[in-house]
Amino acid sequence: MKKLLTLLLACLMLVSLFGCGPKDDEDPNAGKIKLVYIINGTLGDKSFFDSGKEGLDKITADFGDKVYCEYRELTYDNSTWETKTADIVAEGWDIVVAGTWDMKGYIEKLAVEHPETKFWFFDEQWDFENVKTDNVYAMLFKQNEGSFVVGAMAAMASQTGKVAFMGGMDNTVLDDFYVGFANGAKYVNPEIKVNCSWMNSFNDVTAGKDVATGLYEAGYDVVFACGGQAGLGGFDAVIEKGEGNWIIGVDGNQGAMFAAKGTDEGKAKAARTITSMQKNVNEGFYDAMKKHLEGTLPYGQNAQLGLDGGFVSASVTDTTNAVFTADQMATINSLIADIIAGKIDCGTAFGQAEGWFKTFVESNQ
Repeated sequence: MKKLLTLLLACLMLVSLFGCGPKDDEDPNAGKIKLVYIINGTLGDKSFFDSGKEGLDKITADFGDKVYCEYRELTYDNSTWETKTADIVAEGWDIVVAGTWDMKGYIEKLAVEHPETKFWFFDEQWDFENVKTDNVYAMLFKQNEGSFVVGAMAAMASQTGKVAFMGGMDNTVLDDFYVGFANGAKYVNPEIKVNCSWMNSFNDVTAGKDVATGLYEAGYDVVFACGGQAGLGGFDAVIEKGEGNWIIGVDGNQGAMFAAKGTDEGKAKAARTITSMQKNVNEGFYDAMKKHLEGTLPYGQNAQLGLDGGFVSASVTDTTNAVFTADQMATINSLIADIIAGKIDCGTAFGQAEGWFKTFVESNQ
């Protein structure tokens, strides 16, 4: 009996040591850096948000033994963004990634409230002087540089001498796209007209199609569509308008994405897409994680990510090579090299006086 009691006691001790609750070695992500990417919209935009998800996939592929990544889609109902974002941050992630101008206020507040959490904020300048947050790394992409290149390409492709920029909503980042685009077009053709129109949405595809259709009908034969999912409406418009009309994609290589669908519609859209101004958010995320792991990521600073390093770029597809001659492509590559070398000033909407952008637009239309 005494031996039996001793055996039972030993079993109970084993259960208490090894059988109560989850064990760390049962969690494949135990001990890893845990990162969450908060998307203030949804995947499927074939540009900005999808590029960020590609960055997470690349981080997982190369650093999956050290890093665990998730993403959360907030949808386009911005009335829920503040609450949902706060709830996600409260879950205790090591790194929270979010961006765009309309999320800045929420992240500013949360970064102060959660100093133990690292935040990567992208696509809008961070005010480190007034918001003391040394736990924030800010990625500001030089969309003006990439837009200068595709603006030059638009001027080369245009037969009417009229090209257009079609933005989602008016903010400094989108203004910066237009400034670079207009300056690039004028660099090639000083007499070209460069329209600026707004869809007033980042997800209304119908609005994007309507704005683009109006531009094509007004004789703007190349349209630069910068508006997330709303901008996809421009691709519907260009294939309806057909020959003589072109579109430029944004953020991702949208021409290649449409071609990869393999459908007649996808091929038709790819055939009208002369290039895309890629804002390679994926490369920005990957570079940040690499430096974070090395201990060299400059928290407390705004990083300027441009053509140098491939953080922005102009896509080259089969359509690009069909539309532009070898000499024109050589000129485009020379422009890129000169921008990287600091020989060309692309201009910017950042740091300008109030009313400057309106005057700039008027001078180019």
